[in-house]
Amino acid sequence: MKTILLLFFAVALWGQKTGLVIPLRHIKSNFAAQIAVAFGDGKVQVQNFADTPNLVLSGPPELLAVIESAIKKADVPSAPAPNVEITFYILAGGEGAIGGPLPEELSGVARQVKGLLGMTALKMVESIQIRSRAGQGAEASGVMGKSAGNPSLYQLRFREVLVEGETGSRFLRLSGLKFGGRIAAGANYVETGFNTDVDMKDGQKIVIGKSSLDTSGTPYFVVVTGKVVE
Repeated sequence: MKTILLLFFAVALWGQKTGLVIPLRHIKSNFAAQIAVAFGDGKVQVQNFADTPNLVLSGPPELLAVIESAIKKADVPSAPAPNVEITFYILAGGEGAIGGPLPEELSGVARQVKGLLGMTALKMVESIQIRSRAGQGAEASGVMGKSAGNPSLYQLRFREVLVEGETGSRFLRLSGLKFGGRIAAGANYVETGFNTDVDMKDGQKIVIGKSSLDTSGTPYFVVVTGKVVE
């Protein structure tokens, strides 16, 4: 008889509900709530509040213990996103183009541009170096060339850079890359440029576009390269 009563009492305790508040340090409450729902088997009530770093649970104690353990394993600092260094080179084509000599690291790209487009000469106009973090974007702007005594303005930006792959075989993905200029035309400015998405290997240099940034008819080429900064 005592054994039956003890078993009945244990079953009654097993089915009881209790409450638990789990403080969160690193993960968001909606993610913790998803963990709780997954482990709760439909027997745990979950409340999360966007303005507080806590999760409130109600359910069988044995399930709450499992959920609390799972959330603690997930509630750890995430690995920091790597920094990415993106370099853009603006080149001008033609013998009459204004600019300086190309750096040695662009010799391979110069041969490609000259061969494909029949350029007899390429000159270095400007280089732009931007450091960003994986998952974020960046932008830069400046002044280049003259048009009827007025400066031509350029702007370069990308919405996001992603890093994929492991060390030695990484790819960089630039999304929403826009390069353009505002060419002075009398009292007004004319917008010019291009938009694109770019995939490239870590350290690879590629030509991503051609545009005109002044009224001289000089073709301008944009070369991009990027690397993960350890």
